[in-house]
Amino acid sequence: MTQSSRTLFQRIRCIKSSLDKAEQSFMDNKDIRGELDLMLAEAELKNLRRKKDRPWSWNRQVLAGCAAVLLIVAGFGGWCFARNHYRVKAQAALPPPVAAPVVKPEQKIPVQAVVPKTAAIQKQQAKDTPVQEKQGTPDRVTISKADMHKLVQSARVELSNSK
Repeated sequence: MTQSSRTLFQRIRCIKSSLDKAEQSFMDNKDIRGELDLMLAEAELKNLRRKKDRPWSWNRQVLAGCAAVLLIVAGFGGWCFARNHYRVKAQAALPPPVAAPVVKPEQKIPVQAVVPKTAAIQKQQAKDTPVQEKQGTPDRVTISKADMHKLVQSARVELSNSK
């Protein structure tokens, strides 16, 4: 038998002995002593019903606390992983920034009454040829907040479509 069942049997024996003493006291016409023994037996019986020895009762509370802490830690860890994971994917999905071509303002030529045909052809060729960048370091590109917002939205759409 286990330890808890032994203490349960001992309590029941104690209650039984109190009842036997109360019975004997009432037979000997000792009413006060009989009432005291009867009250003791009743108190022991109520205590036995109220407080059952369950060693695992506190273990349930500890287990519930551990489960709550585990859920909190798992949720926080998942949030950190997802935050970093999507940040890396978003950076990989964006194309590398392309330097905007530097456009030089056209030089205004004073209007002459007669424009030779070679000048008109040169202007047409200047419009058709692509603009060349400066030699040296490329300029930085600045993007407005609205354009950045559009880029982020398109990246989200791309990510959701890729799943």
